Amino acid sequence: MPAAICHILNIPKGFLTRGHCSSCPKVCCPMFKPSPLALGVLSALSALAVHAADSPATLPEVLVTAPQMRSPLTLDVDTQSPFLPRPAMDGADLMKSIPGFSVIRKGGTGGDPLLRGLGVSRLPISVDGSFVMGGCGGRMDPPTAYIYPAAYDSLRLTKGPQIVTEGPVPITGLVRFERKTERFTEPGVRAEASAIGGSFGRQDTHLDLTAGSTLGYVRFMAQEIDQNDYKDGQGATVHSRTGRRSETVIAGLTPDADTLIELSADRSRGFGAYADRTMDGTQFDRDAFGVKLERRNLAPWLSKLAATYNYSYVDHVMDNYTLRPVSGMKMLSNPDREVEGGKVQADVVWGAFTAKVGVDFQNDWHTLRTGVDYRQKARANDLNFSQHGIFGEAQYAISPQQRVLAGVRFDRVEAKDDRVVSATSGKTLTRDLTGGFVRGEWDVENATWFVGVGHAERAPDYWEASRNFTARSEANTQLDAGVLWKAGTLEAGASVFASKMRDFLLYTSSTTVANIDATRFGGEADLVWKFAKNWRASASVSAVQGNNDTANKPLAQTPPLETRLGLAYDDGRFGGAVSVRAASRQNRVDIGAGTVAGLDAGPAAGFVTLGLNGAWRPTKSLTLSAGVDNLLNKTYAESVSKAGALVSGYQQTVRINEPGRTFWLKGAWML
Repeated sequence: MPAAICHILNIPKGFLTRGHCSSCPKVCCPMFKPSPLALGVLSALSALAVHAADSPATLPEVLVTAPQMRSPLTLDVDTQSPFLPRPAMDGADLMKSIPGFSVIRKGGTGGDPLLRGLGVSRLPISVDGSFVMGGCGGRMDPPTAYIYPAAYDSLRLTKGPQIVTEGPVPITGLVRFERKTERFTEPGVRAEASAIGGSFGRQDTHLDLTAGSTLGYVRFMAQEIDQNDYKDGQGATVHSRTGRRSETVIAGLTPDADTLIELSADRSRGFGAYADRTMDGTQFDRDAFGVKLERRNLAPWLSKLAATYNYSYVDHVMDNYTLRPVSGMKMLSNPDREVEGGKVQADVVWGAFTAKVGVDFQNDWHTLRTGVDYRQKARANDLNFSQHGIFGEAQYAISPQQRVLAGVRFDRVEAKDDRVVSATSGKTLTRDLTGGFVRGEWDVENATWFVGVGHAERAPDYWEASRNFTARSEANTQLDAGVLWKAGTLEAGASVFASKMRDFLLYTSSTTVANIDATRFGGEADLVWKFAKNWRASASVSAVQGNNDTANKPLAQTPPLETRLGLAYDDGRFGGAVSVRAASRQNRVDIGAGTVAGLDAGPAAGFVTLGLNGAWRPTKSLTLSAGVDNLLNKTYAESVSKAGALVSGYQQTVRINEPGRTFWLKGAWML
């Protein structure tokens, strides 16, 4: 890459030959050579660019500033679409582009997403039906740290306690990353590849290959991600270097049109430097496998019978010397987490009545060992959990324009304290949870109106139980309502909620958890106007307010009012877009309170950021895009982000600042 371009993009010299050594605390390590995957993807894209055709082709959406809710309380996101801000590095990066979401910044990776101000276990995240869980006792490795969005075909968000088929009813919502390998009608091969280069030494490569026939398929995916420390708008370096390698293999048997037998295996290896604490994540290792069995059209009334089993193991290492200068005594901790789960579900149909019924379970084991000689030590038992549930969800079409949906679920959750040094050592607590919802939907001319009431109960999770093992389960009763509207060149949607929470589990400090009562309300709205040929304008707004009713003060970790504006052009060959994001000042805080992921650090200033991108499709298969995020190089931080820690050689801040001006280039090819 020419030196001038490297300078403009803030890409260090040797960007394409730079590497990482896990034992080296330096940002740039000259001992690395480009990986075979990176070389293969980059070479393929370069060769294809040479053979660009002149015929125009349909360009995918150049800009997705705010994915729209197209069905009541459900939002589907194409993970392959170009997003502003920059293309997502992990799951949190992608969710940040969705109205109602905010992300707690910790470093370059491992951000914790909040939906309507609630996250962690209140916002479960699954991949292909398996719930992803990190091992760190301080939430250094949330589920998003193990998710590369391009490795999945879609993200589906369900808002509120309005789903019962995917584990215990969620308190605030459910995020599902899904891979759906298309069946082959004849022998063939499908392939996708992409490469990203950008500021702060960012280097991403992605490969997705599928081969198959009518009898089945084999799919292989691989990703590599590397980025050095980034700089904020003032040029201050933020301790944030990160890297990840992941591979996935999926094999499916399709002996007939109604049968699927699928096996999958995932492997992920990564690390991340953190500006918010005294230790870094030097090892984010995850191995997982899954089995899926499906049979359709078993009877006129039984449309599908499905069974799944998933297993995952996370081995996490954090220390204070591998990715930063040694300061004082060396410290190391090695927690791990083993999770298995399964589900059996039947889909039934009787005329205008459809239903899903089933059972599921999940077992969750934790162990821990510490010290720089940890490999020679035996693991000590920590907290362990088990969950067994039964559910039913149904929909009845009163008429073509009217529907009623309802669901109910019962769960038994068991927690056991196996810690040796604990006041509750050896104690087992069993909690019975009940949840469900009912929702009505009406189609009236150009609009769909909906209103629903949901109830969810949640037992203390690993992090809460480790600080207060006997804390009570929390419960949320919530009203959700809204409208989806489309007429001509205009399309709009709005959803609002009001929530009453009993025994809300609040961190009153980093080490204490207490039950309180809380009230929350807010919502989201979006508008898209295709005002001229090839032109589209968009706007969205999200707001939430939370109150600690027990102490009569604001509920901690509640984000401020946020607005997004977008303008995009797309003529089939060329496209471009501009995006504006504005967040208001947040004065309603509870300093020192929050969750394991983040504690309020005080009032936060508002901010406005500007992003630009453009795309060119020289052939039907090749798309080249580029963009810049935070064009004006603003220095700002998310109100919910964590306070900065004192890291030798780096500036300590009240909150972890977001990246300054960030450039990126992307090439994507599809066969």
